[in-house]
Parts: sequence; structure tokens; C-alpha cells
Amino acid sequence: MRDSGLETIAIDLTPVLPGGENGGAKRFALEIVRRLSAQQPATRFVLLTQAASHEELASLDGPNVTRFQAVGAAASGARNRVFGAAARLVRHAPAAVKRVAARVGYRLHRQLKRGAASPVRDLGASLLFCPFTAPTYAVPGVPVVCTIYDQQYRAYPQFFAVEDVIQRERAFRDACERASVLAAISDFSRDEAIAAGGLDPARISTIPLRMGLPDAAPGGEGALGRWGLEPGRYLLYPANFWKHKNHEMLLTAFGIACRREAGFGLKLVLTGAPSARGDWIARAAAAMGLADRVVLPGFVPEGDLAQLLARSAGLVFPSLYEGFGLPLIEAMAAGIPVACSDSTALGETAGEAALRFDPRIPESIAAAMLRLASDTALRESLVRGGRERASHYTDADRMARDYWSLFRTAAGAVA
Repeated sequence: MRDSGLETIAIDLTPVLPGGENGGAKRFALEIVRRLSAQQPATRFVLLTQAASHEELASLDGPNVTRFQAVGAAASGARNRVFGAAARLVRHAPAAVKRVAARVGYRLHRQLKRGAASPVRDLGASLLFCPFTAPTYAVPGVPVVCTIYDQQYRAYPQFFAVEDVIQRERAFRDACERASVLAAISDFSRDEAIAAGGLDPARISTIPLRMGLPDAAPGGEGALGRWGLEPGRYLLYPANFWKHKNHEMLLTAFGIACRREAGFGLKLVLTGAPSARGDWIARAAAAMGLADRVVLPGFVPEGDLAQLLARSAGLVFPSLYEGFGLPLIEAMAAGIPVACSDSTALGETAGEAALRFDPRIPESIAAAMLRLASDTALRESLVRGGRERASHYTDADRMARDYWSLFRTAAGAVA
């Protein structure tokens, strides 16, 4: 039986990019669509897409799931040309000018995406869900639910261009102002959002990223062979090469570990979408004499990544800032020991089931890697604790039920 007021739900997937450039947010967005549509067969889900990823998202099509291309190739091209020209004009401008330009740019960006009007009303949507935070297609009278990930741009503004900070802030403010209710991916993120947005705590709920372990692709040994890897002989860090992921410090720590222990024979595998920073890390590894020990396979499809994880000696996660830290749970569920930063939401996610280190001190990271490689009792303890910890975070159906309950709350708030 269909829930009253939730006959049609529009889900904004226009931020989805091909491949892995959206990081964990994309995996969450696709998973929540699959689970919600399966649990609510009487509700129609319309996915708002952009031209670049419209066909890739065809895998989500189903009896009650359709796609609507809200941003065409022409609109995307025009938007990129406008913003490219604007960025070149203000590149060397004072910070105050950049702030003004960024505010104007955010409004223009939203208008170019929407076109003449939001499609939400024309689609007869009962609710708009924005899993990438920004409520671009919000219209009066239609309840809105937005997902909040983190406030990293506030904690580390130096990792972003001034215009990026302003645009992220505007997206967050828009969500705070337009959303009927909001969901945060951890208690840490919820607390940060309440403080940053002056939110009434009753308007924002914590719904953790509860995700099942990805299915491993067949032929795992062959996948490892492509990159010259042997089972149990490498540490894995699956992360795009964004600045907060702290690859430079990890590489420094790995060099320390290699020099400190002659028997430390593990390799370090750094997966992530190709980028200029990834290229720089590869050159740095070569300059340190570690080219044969540091493997950068680029973007790895989900099934192959599951194989890489399952056959690794451990997951090392030195990120400076995380709103949740999904790879920790994936590793724990796979029976892989974890060493991670003792910062932001990672302590909340990992609990006592991970070996912690200070991500700002390479000697601390190096010591953790060496212990993962040599301390059998520690590894066994981490694996046992990790499986128990992961059991609290792998029920994706529960995550979908929690979102559905939030949708009903939002619909009731606007009714």
C-alpha cells in the first residue's frame, strides 16, 4: 500500500559523475535508490540526472524507477564555459572579489541547472531527496530532505579555492534553509552541522552509512596479478587523491617503515580516480626510491576493489577529515585489520576495533603499519573486533527504512 503523500519521489542525482570522482557519496546515493525502490514498490522514484552520467545510471531502472535528464549536454557545456571563463577572470583577484564572484556563480550555477523551472512540480513529485546536499530543484510546497556529509571546507579551508569554499557554504546554507528535515551520516557530522548552521537539533537526524560489503569480482588472483601483487603482501588505501586524504604523509610514513625494518616487505596500494595529485604522488614515490613498492592502479571498479581489499594485509586510512569513513567498515566486514586516523568521525565509526594513529605524525603512521605487518596477536584481535563492529553498519535495508521514516516526517511537516 502506498504511503499517503509519497506517491512520487524525485531524487537529485545530477551531481553524479562517471567513474569514481564522487567518492563514497556516489556509492551511498546508488545504494539508497536500490534499497528504497525495492522496499517501496508502490512509490514511483524519478532520478534527476545530467547528460554525462545519464546512461551509466540506467542500471537503476526498474518497474518503479525512471530517469529524467534534467541537465542536458548543451546546458552542461554552457555552464562549464561560463564557470571556466569566470574562474580565469578572478584567478588573481583579491579574496573579497572572489567571494562575491563565488556567490553570484553559485546562483548562476543553480539557475543553469534548473533551466526555466524546476522539473519537480512537472513530474508531480511528492518529495525531493537530495543525497548530494544542495537542494537545487527545491520548489515551494514540496518537502525536501537533504543529506549532510561534513564541514571539511570549514576545518581545512586551505584545501580549497576561495570560490569552492563559498560555493560549498552556499550549498550547505541552502540545505539548512530549504530542507524540511536533514540527515547527517554520523553523530560527528550532525554536531558539526548544528553548530555551523545554527540548526534546531530536532530538524536533523543521524542516519549512518549502513552498506553491505560489495561483491568481489571473480578471478581475484588475476586482478592482483595485473598490478604485480601477492595476497597478504600489501597494505591498501582506497581514496581519491583529495588533499584531506593525506597521501603525502602516508607516503612519508611508508618510506620510514621501509627503512626502519628490513623485513617489512609489504607494498602500498593507493587506488583512486586519475588526477594531477595522483601523478604527483607517483613521481614522489619514484623520487624516494619506492616506485617498485607503491602501486597506483587508478580507479578500480567496485568488484575488483573488493578483491583487493579481501586479499590485503590490512587497510591503512590516514585521512585528516572524514564525516564517516566507509572503507573502515568494508575492511572490517571483510575480516581485514584496520589502522586509521584518530580524528573527526573515524573514532566514532571504528570504535575500539582499529589501531589508531596521529595522521599528522609520519612516525605514528609508520609504527601502525609495522605493527599490522608483524603483530599476529594484534591482527587477530583487530579482525575479531572489526567483524563485531561492522555488524552494526552493514544493514543497508535498515538505512533505507530510516530514510523512509525521515521522508514521512518531511511529508507530514509540509502537509
